[in-house]
Amino acid sequence: MFDRIDSLIDADDCRAAIEEARALLLRFEQRSGALTHAIDDFLLDLITLAFIVECYGRGFELLARTLARRRLAKVRLLSEGVDSARENDAQSLLLTGYRAAFRHSDKGN
Repeated sequence: MFDRIDSLIDADDCRAAIEEARALLLRFEQRSGALTHAIDDFLLDLITLAFIVECYGRGFELLARTLARRRLAKVRLLSEGVDSARENDAQSLLLTGYRAAFRHSDKGN
């Protein structure tokens, strides 16, 4: 999915690229505040890129594309971090349950 979004940064039709990127990123909504903020920043940079291309042509968009790619990298890292944090939380809960069970069984003996 992130490779597809990255390719949208170079798309000829910037408006369609924005809509497709927004649709793809909707699956990450409500995971964390930091991730939601990073997605908003990325979409804002993509909109800025579209504005630059429309107003100034193709010769001036390099910095905007670079910034959009950096913002997308942040979204990718945060989305992976949220998933691994949830996985770690689930493992911690499981271990806590095992420890409590062992403590309880030790007291019974």
